[in-house]
Amino acid sequence: MAKQTVSVPAPIGWTPQTVITARVPEIAELARLAHCEIQRVEVELDRREAGGCDTSCPRQILRELRWRLEYTADASGIRAALARLRDRAAPPAVTDDACTEVWFLRLDACVDRILADDFADAADPPGLLHRINDPARLKDYLESLIVSRPEEDGIDRRKELNFATANLVRLILWHRPRDYPWDPRLDAVIRRFITEWQDPATGFFGADYLIAGQRLRTVDLSLTFHMARYLDGAIGYWPQLVDTLFAIRDHRYPNGWLDEIGMTSHNNYDVAVLLQFGWPHMRADQRRQARNELTRLLDWCMTEAVTPQGEIIARTSGESLPESYYFTIAFLDTVGYFEPAKRFWSARDSPEASALRTRLEDRLATLPRGDPMVRMAYARLRPAGG
Repeated sequence: MAKQTVSVPAPIGWTPQTVITARVPEIAELARLAHCEIQRVEVELDRREAGGCDTSCPRQILRELRWRLEYTADASGIRAALARLRDRAAPPAVTDDACTEVWFLRLDACVDRILADDFADAADPPGLLHRINDPARLKDYLESLIVSRPEEDGIDRRKELNFATANLVRLILWHRPRDYPWDPRLDAVIRRFITEWQDPATGFFGADYLIAGQRLRTVDLSLTFHMARYLDGAIGYWPQLVDTLFAIRDHRYPNGWLDEIGMTSHNNYDVAVLLQFGWPHMRADQRRQARNELTRLLDWCMTEAVTPQGEIIARTSGESLPESYYFTIAFLDTVGYFEPAKRFWSARDSPEASALRTRLEDRLATLPRGDPMVRMAYARLRPAGG
């Protein structure tokens, strides 16, 4: 890996999008024109999801469009994705392989279904895995994502790095699908990659950028969450990681906790999981701060994110309705709101938890039952031993 190259922390507030926009100013205008279209489509998709309809295909196209707008200088690709969105967002919904041709987005769209215990599809989705089912190809692919060179090619590889590592770590190390002929040498390749990727100074994982001959290093909340979560906390440098996590509290995602709208259940869930895994490794002062932060996040969730009737009212931009329920429920489950045995950080009681659990289940019943996020949300609400 090019990990040994001397790098410096990226300045606070710096974003690779400014470099891409400077390279191709047309992207900013395309984003402005697409914004209203995206909002209109999202309102329609929310309405259909609330009625139990499958919107997976237009959601995939939306995800591709956002990626092209935020991470590439590919104006023609943006226009093509927008045209497909207009075509596929209109009912009746169509779901097929033409929703997106971008490999890492196709993999991400089917990974939760592949990971499900009842997955039995031996057709196309596992065929996506042949591309990296070789030690040399996997190593080359992962290492190609670490450093982006947006001045040269107009591409920020951070999104692909995030999705690819999150999905391949689970599929390869968990050996899913169970009947897929994984090369047994891949485990060592991906574990070595993770070990070399983590920054000892911050404890975080991040995307790097080569800008004007200088390598900028970032700390990334989502990348770090995924590695900690899918390795069950078996990563290094936890005291440094926790200090960094607190230090970026008020910074913008992905290099902090806050989205453009402020706090979100999605990012708060990532933070809560990192604090949960980090808890056994924390100093006394870190635990005190963790208790304060988790109290703050839980209070926000109960007053700003979900109503007593179980309706989600605070959502991350671009999040589907099933995703908004999953991440809110996942946060509450992680901090032990529903189950006292899971309250690793506090003895705080939640007398209203049982009633809210029932109302959240009622809300989930109206959403698309086959959506993986709905299924995982139900699993999070299930009482221990239930």
